[in-house]
Amino acid sequence: MPPETEPPPKKQKIAEPPKRKPPQHINLRPPLTEELLKAQKPQIDTLLKLLRKKKKIVVIAGAGISVGAGIPDFRSSGGLFSSLRNDMKLKTSGKELFDASVYKDDQLTSSFHEMVRNLHSMTTQAAPTLFHHLLATLATQGRLLRLYSQNVDCIDTQLEPLKTAVPLGNKGPWPRTIQLHGGLEKMVCSKCGWLAEFEASLFRGSEPPDCSECLEMDCVRGIAGKRALGVGKLRPRIVLYNEFNPDAEAIGAVTKADLKSRPDCLIVVGTSLKVPGVRRIVREMCGVVQNYRGGMTVWINEDAPPMGREFEGVFDLIVGGDCEKVAKMASLPRWDGSE
Repeated sequence: MPPETEPPPKKQKIAEPPKRKPPQHINLRPPLTEELLKAQKPQIDTLLKLLRKKKKIVVIAGAGISVGAGIPDFRSSGGLFSSLRNDMKLKTSGKELFDASVYKDDQLTSSFHEMVRNLHSMTTQAAPTLFHHLLATLATQGRLLRLYSQNVDCIDTQLEPLKTAVPLGNKGPWPRTIQLHGGLEKMVCSKCGWLAEFEASLFRGSEPPDCSECLEMDCVRGIAGKRALGVGKLRPRIVLYNEFNPDAEAIGAVTKADLKSRPDCLIVVGTSLKVPGVRRIVREMCGVVQNYRGGMTVWINEDAPPMGREFEGVFDLIVGGDCEKVAKMASLPRWDGSE
């Protein structure tokens, strides 16, 4: 008689996460009529509510948030990639001047130095926009978990609540603003790592300026009868395409910590998401926020979100238009009490 066998256990059904509703849309592009605003009131109310109520907001920002301050973006028809090609008589796009290969060609190095001088001049004269002030208010209220900025203009970090640290530490606590691509406020030595305030006047012609710290060290060693170690070259502390980011490990650490903190809102603003590393951060943040009950992911840009399966369904609210209009509509109190 065959031994009794137990029936195989029934397969347990794995509960799938509830499907999210299709994204809501808000159109703030001109002409913005009263009728259009009225028709979009439910969606606008949703946007304003999250800006006023969410407790752990992560913002990933690109050049679009500085356009209102007079700083051109990169990829629009009037952006830097287009204007630099014409002004510097480049063979291809102005993107050439943001690639590490600029230091392999004297003409490109000279054009790069001219570009960073001009950009530094623009940024030092620029004032923070309404959207910058909105971010500072969120930080002051303790509701901005982190600002990940792709901008090298440092307009955001001019504001006290959005200060950053250079270089970033690999361990927390971390500053409110994480500069993903460095900033034009600092220059660094390629040899000894000496860090100083950016001096635009040093960057002229095709030869990068010598590091004064290296020169002084070699002088001291010479007096002591020791051999020279060589003199490094100074460069703006910005991250170019096709080069290593010195803050990469720290950025990975702070991103990991923020994901564990379970933010309840993600705002992606003023960026086309062309940089792979930034795209990855956005995807990961969207996944965490959307798994949080009541979490909201928001896209704010003149252009639509990226196409394709990678970003299918990752944004709950898509705002087409200028982020300055969003800041004006939110009308949050200024962080410093000014009008």
